[in-house]
Amino acid sequence: MKTNTKFPGRSVDLSRVRRLTLLVVAAGWLYAGGLLAQVYYDFDSGSDTGWLKSTEHPATVTFPADGLGGKAYRLQGTPMLSGSDTNARVYALFTNRVYTNFYAAVDVVAWDTSQDSDLVVGLIARVAGNDALPQSSWFYSTDPLNPDAPNGITFNVRLHNNRSYTGPGNLGPLGHADQMSIWTVNYDIFQYRSSLGLPVAVTQSRFRWVPGRTYRLVLSNTNALDANPAVYTASIYDVNDLTAPLLSMTGDTSYQYNGGYNLTPRYGCVGVFAYKLANNDYISNVDVTFDNFYVGETAPPGPVAAPAIAHGKPGVPQVVNRTPASFKNFHPAASGITFHATTLTPTNNINPGAIRLYLNGVDVSEDLVLTGPATNVSVSFNGLASNVVYDARIVVEDVLQRRTTNEWTFDTFSDAFLASSAVKVIESEDYDFNGGAYLNDPPASGYYDYDPAYDAGTLINSGVGYVDQVGEPATDFYDTDYGPRSLNSQYRHYDPVGTQQGNTGDYVYGDADADLGPIGYGISRHYDTQRSKYSGLNATLQEYLVTRVRGGEWLNYTRTFDGTKYYNVYLRAAAGLAMPVRLDRIAAGSSTNALGSFQVPSTFFTHNYRYTPLVQPGGGLAVVNLNGVHTLRATIDGEDNEAYRDGLTMNYLVFVPAAPQVFSAATAAGPYTAELHALVDAAARRIIVPQNGATRFYRIGWQQAVHIQSVQLSGGNVVLNYQ
Repeated sequence: MKTNTKFPGRSVDLSRVRRLTLLVVAAGWLYAGGLLAQVYYDFDSGSDTGWLKSTEHPATVTFPADGLGGKAYRLQGTPMLSGSDTNARVYALFTNRVYTNFYAAVDVVAWDTSQDSDLVVGLIARVAGNDALPQSSWFYSTDPLNPDAPNGITFNVRLHNNRSYTGPGNLGPLGHADQMSIWTVNYDIFQYRSSLGLPVAVTQSRFRWVPGRTYRLVLSNTNALDANPAVYTASIYDVNDLTAPLLSMTGDTSYQYNGGYNLTPRYGCVGVFAYKLANNDYISNVDVTFDNFYVGETAPPGPVAAPAIAHGKPGVPQVVNRTPASFKNFHPAASGITFHATTLTPTNNINPGAIRLYLNGVDVSEDLVLTGPATNVSVSFNGLASNVVYDARIVVEDVLQRRTTNEWTFDTFSDAFLASSAVKVIESEDYDFNGGAYLNDPPASGYYDYDPAYDAGTLINSGVGYVDQVGEPATDFYDTDYGPRSLNSQYRHYDPVGTQQGNTGDYVYGDADADLGPIGYGISRHYDTQRSKYSGLNATLQEYLVTRVRGGEWLNYTRTFDGTKYYNVYLRAAAGLAMPVRLDRIAAGSSTNALGSFQVPSTFFTHNYRYTPLVQPGGGLAVVNLNGVHTLRATIDGEDNEAYRDGLTMNYLVFVPAAPQVFSAATAAGPYTAELHALVDAAARRIIVPQNGATRFYRIGWQQAVHIQSVQLSGGNVVLNYQ
């Protein structure tokens, strides 16, 4: 597999493909720089003039409202009732011109989220008939474009790949193992095979589309006409954070040239699609809504620095140049937050008074500093506190009252703070061994210069650390596997628990159909922030992680605790699917003492790490105070089914000094409940919570007695100063 390769590109003149007709300008088209080669289609006119649609399979096209004052593009399809190829599908191909090198993008606004719907959606490019295939291809012929069975290169997103599956009406959790692929589809596959989308350029799995979110797909190619191999790049963005992709991959068509199997047209048009896989699901229809389609030879013009991209609807407000980045670890509080609110146009203005910043649910917009022109407002905020986990949201609005949102998470912990005596860290892979034996505050250990392909490296801190200590099943851990797996047990080689240096996962490239040729596998490696406890031993000693978990599995951790310290606890983890992890104290015999739960939210893919707090059933922060030697158990608190399988990667537990919490009630007598949205600055002894009604009573709970010194109202918030 080759990555990041650039080729000079050019488009193909329309005269070379007579079957495609250049259409007149239709309502809903927007042009960048007046060039036909760069076209936006936002569907706001309620029409799809210029789109060629499949017709053999029953399909319906509608134009629902899109939330920005315009319309979207909904494609629904049902199976054919007879024939050898009945799978539901809808193809809509934009026929403004044909492209060799191209950049295509579209928003996926909604889709069928039913448990029983194994749906594939995406972009298709170089769509053409067999006459656009290289003449050396075995499938070359003079057959023209068939919109029901096109040739082309696709960016597929397969939804609900793994799920808890028990039949119609199943309300269980949706699986996390969605899959993105760059596939070639061809006329032969549709006519003579029951499956769609082979062979594969590259495939990556183990992520999760969250219902209710909007995702932007990007597929690009910069090859010249007959480049061999052709190189394609695909990315998925959350439309609520266009500053960086959630997941990207690059692959080429090297394997398609083995034995002359070149199945990708050299040029063609671009479009969108939805189809149903042949897996006997109870729901056989397809349903997906697209919006804000773009196609050109290059990315849309505009001052947006990669990896960020422009919003799909030109001229709407968006956030660019934001610091800190999404999932930023160890962001210095003193650096604050900076970003630009812009429309990327010289004419449409931002409404500065409507810019909002929310931190952990608290509106802090009153403290924003705004400078610059109304088309590109520079915004800064300097009120961050140290050692806090932030969930942040920015709302921007233009003078036409169109709003967009930017959401992300980051923290202001520091490596030095986590290494200090005020904090206790338990590495997830450092669970008990030999039937309850443990090492208190062990040093980092493992293998440096590690090669995961051969499971080889240089051992460090053996015996004084947990590397290759052997756990006792059902005493030190519970795992559904009976023994270690090759390349998964990289830290504790003799245990079935998945312990890997970095989050390593398999991807596939080449030809996924054995009768068409070879297939290749690779290992993708994604690392969390390397702390000094690892880099100080060796620069190549990366963080170890617990991976390949399933519902009901657990790990025991025995440590000595200082009874004078009160802690809040955070789990550093990445999750392809929202995943609860329960933390218990193991008492005498089989009894346990529930300490709380980590409600790990979806981070989309298991290489996006964040801290999740240990909370009580009501949602308030749990406070842990233990004295002496105690055994804690972390349990994957979900069902043991395909939905939860392999959906979580855990790095470490961090016990930090407990922060004061605010409790409030409508009357002085209570009952008092925890304020779930609060900004705590322990250094300044100040807590800010959103105002809740005209009259509210507050209490502060902490490890020591405190009293509220003053109460103020500011910007719709209640500011509590305490001593």
